[in-house]
Amino acid sequence: MFDIRQLDVWPWLPLALFSALLALWYVQDVIAAVRMPRLDPHPDLPDTGPLVTVIIPARNEAARIGACLEGLARQSYRTFEVIVVDDDSADETVDVVRRFATRLPALTILSSKGLPHDWAGKCWACWQGANRARGEWLLFLDADVEPQSELLAALVERATAGRDMITLVPHIHLTSFAERLVLPPFIGLISAIYPFDRVNDPSSPLAFAIGQCIMVRRDVYTAVDGHRAVRGSVLEDMDLARIVKQSGFMLDAAIAPDLLEVRMYNGWETLIEGLKKNAVAGYRSGGVRSGLMGLRLGLMAVMPWNMLIAGQALPLLGGDPALAQALTLAGAVLVIIGALCWGVVVHYRFRIAPLWGILYGLGTAVYFALAAQALHQIRSGKGVEWKGRVFTR
Repeated sequence: MFDIRQLDVWPWLPLALFSALLALWYVQDVIAAVRMPRLDPHPDLPDTGPLVTVIIPARNEAARIGACLEGLARQSYRTFEVIVVDDDSADETVDVVRRFATRLPALTILSSKGLPHDWAGKCWACWQGANRARGEWLLFLDADVEPQSELLAALVERATAGRDMITLVPHIHLTSFAERLVLPPFIGLISAIYPFDRVNDPSSPLAFAIGQCIMVRRDVYTAVDGHRAVRGSVLEDMDLARIVKQSGFMLDAAIAPDLLEVRMYNGWETLIEGLKKNAVAGYRSGGVRSGLMGLRLGLMAVMPWNMLIAGQALPLLGGDPALAQALTLAGAVLVIIGALCWGVVVHYRFRIAPLWGILYGLGTAVYFALAAQALHQIRSGKGVEWKGRVFTR
């Protein structure tokens, strides 16, 4: 049996300190998840106020845009118009939108003009929609989000409290095994790179926005040249947020699980395609901070298991039995702490069973493998594909 009295303290100090650091990081992830700024519905939200123009870029979204428009038709806040920009869809997207003409009387359908060579498709669609907007506020929604009835009212109330640009992270439905395995660590990495308390701090240069839901004051959008300023970007939401904040305007980021929902992917195929595109763009925009947070998550995911494996293998290789037992004990304790903490995080953020926390490390490894493959494809000139378009940079 392992007897700690057999150990000379100093040679074991690095192992103890490193284990304590990993344990601290696990606990920090729980605290960060619980303390994220939230926007929630409440009984006293306004039902009228400044005109909001909802702009929805849509490319082959026939299967999803109906739920988005259904949610908009049920809004408690009534001072808004909707502009759907059809981005050269090859399915029945436009037909689905037309069915809401009577329920959304201020509904406009725009057919996107030919894509200029130096524009990304989504930026071009958003820019065209913004140019037709009449509202004081512009709300950009992805076609696959499902707004709850209080979304616009909560956004307007928040906006009139002095914000210039608001972005909300929806509740992400995780249905398939692929989604539940890979998306929690991917979202966790993004949250670590862009903590919302720093994003919302005017004195911090850190900026963040998610294209699923961005509301911006019209005059602010015009002042920074809107999507035209980021026209070639695959990560246009982040780049737009950066320009807005650098221009001295107020950013506000929050999670809003009871106001907005989305299912980002529906299995391995769409998940791999989407995360490859996001990995390349995120790597290039995140810089050093992205690398450091990726290293942190990688260490949290793999080191406890490496300790366990090393502890079992060391005696077979003639190593120190005391060291082997220490590595096994430290690895086992960290695996348990990690599974418990990540279980709390996935249950709170994604409303799935805490047992999925056990696979968080494996999901991290899968995401890093996809990211590495995507970067290789970019560097080899092959590019990554998203919605039928190939991005080579």
